[in-house]
Amino acid sequence: MRYFAPRIVVCTSIVFALTVALTQPAQAQTFKVIHTFTAKGDGATPWAGLTMDQAGNLYGTTCGSDCAYGGKAGAVFRLSKIGSSWPLNPLHNFAGGNDGANPYAGVVFGPQGILYGTTPHAGGNGCDGSGCGTVFSLQPPPSACKAVLCPWTETVLYSFTGGSDGATPVFGDVIFDSSGNLYGTTLFGGTYSSGTVFELTPTGSGWTETILGRELRGTPPATSTALRPAEEGVDNRIPNMALCLS
Repeated sequence: MRYFAPRIVVCTSIVFALTVALTQPAQAQTFKVIHTFTAKGDGATPWAGLTMDQAGNLYGTTCGSDCAYGGKAGAVFRLSKIGSSWPLNPLHNFAGGNDGANPYAGVVFGPQGILYGTTPHAGGNGCDGSGCGTVFSLQPPPSACKAVLCPWTETVLYSFTGGSDGATPVFGDVIFDSSGNLYGTTLFGGTYSSGTVFELTPTGSGWTETILGRELRGTPPATSTALRPAEEGVDNRIPNMALCLS
């Protein structure tokens, strides 16, 4: 019996602490809309979340007025807080050609302060002529921009062909490992036309794609790639999905 007393005291203390924490008065929350999209120069239909830099600027994407190939092709934007306002600066407006179109996923920072992202459309003549999507980067100007609108320079790192390399990278943000390699997923393409997990490795003249996995069954991958262990060969990020690593 004497061994149970300390445990009871600890449990009682935990319950008391939780009770005190849960009964503290909640702080008032303030909701504020910092930008309303107009479907004009600022874009429309932001599907993904935001990325924040160390200065507190917000970065995101809009997939266009109808998020479909053939309409407005979307944009990458930055919101910077100045006083009580958040003016928007379009960093890149997609033309819907080789540069890609309709980004659903967000953008992330990679090495040297460069933004990286994907577009599910355009980037070539594959996928029945609409293009199979791209992986792109946006590089800031080499010096501080004094203009109100300050576009960044886009580089297409890879254009998907819709074959074994995959097609249509849609929702998931790309990620980087410590060596600077980039990883992501495609919704379609691959050996079984059900999507791929890919790696892009920087080389002296560009980026080289490697297919890490091919989907065997289940819904094609539409979520963000995450570096976490799979359990018994099943990708635990995507329900009812088996992932076969090459």
